[in-house]
Amino acid sequence: MQLICSEFDEFEEALYGVQGRYVLRTRQQRDWQLNVVDLNGVALMSGREGASTVYTGIGLPGYFNIFLPLTGHESTVVDGHPFNRRRIGWMVPNAMFHINAKSPARWLTVAMSCELVLRWASVREDEFDFCVLHRNLVSNAQRNLGPLLWLARRLFHIEAQAPEVLHNEEAEEAARREVMDVVFRMLLPVDPLHAAPRHHRDHREILKRALELLDTLEIQSVYTEDICQAACASERTVRNVFNEYLGMSPHRYLMIRRLHGMRDAIRHAGPDDTITSICARFGVWDFGRFASLYRQYFGTLPAQSLRATKALSHP
Repeated sequence: MQLICSEFDEFEEALYGVQGRYVLRTRQQRDWQLNVVDLNGVALMSGREGASTVYTGIGLPGYFNIFLPLTGHESTVVDGHPFNRRRIGWMVPNAMFHINAKSPARWLTVAMSCELVLRWASVREDEFDFCVLHRNLVSNAQRNLGPLLWLARRLFHIEAQAPEVLHNEEAEEAARREVMDVVFRMLLPVDPLHAAPRHHRDHREILKRALELLDTLEIQSVYTEDICQAACASERTVRNVFNEYLGMSPHRYLMIRRLHGMRDAIRHAGPDDTITSICARFGVWDFGRFASLYRQYFGTLPAQSLRATKALSHP
């Protein structure tokens, strides 16, 4: 959704994941703009305010929120904490927060359902700081914000240009997981040094169970947390096992396996198959990134491979 309005009332009513009230500090200087990508449980929202404002509200029941100013960092204050380019705000459901923007600002928020956040954390319980689930906080990002900003730009671009690519079940699932991985890995406190140690598990048995899962299920429907559940191991343990035996993270291994699966689907494509339909089957929402990876691994673009397959099938 893209919204441009001359008055802030419509802008205020369209905000996702929060419920509150704007007070204008100064006279309006420009239109208000809002972009939303709703991934069915995770939503990204980018706003451009038309005046300096004070916003007071709560996070909606059932949603956690991340808040990042994109401009006006030094003139933004959240719950009394001045911002800079490294700071982020974290809002928990039903907790009051206050944002004081002393100049018209642009910002990005990510709203995530409690169900998805708790599921993400449960698989990584020996790394995750569960204290963040109970209180608002303002803190410095643990890592560079660039990956989240890049991912948000790609999602807003695809939502505007080709929303049908993004809004199928497999693509939304893949995009949700990618957004949450970036949010928690880049922004929130994840402290493995002070985590409680887990009992030792046979690494070979964990890898065996993981690979059996991949052989049993279609590769497009398997994610790292599925491997963790099948192996009865934490995400950190599974990550260590994959790096030890396969020389790469489970995320990268799954990505390569999925690329091989898509190559096989292209090589055995039917007359009505298209790159778009194959991508939808495998949950690919970013065609440009997929095409680049495909060429990196197989030396040709997916569309070229599909044309070659159809030429052989129908000379």
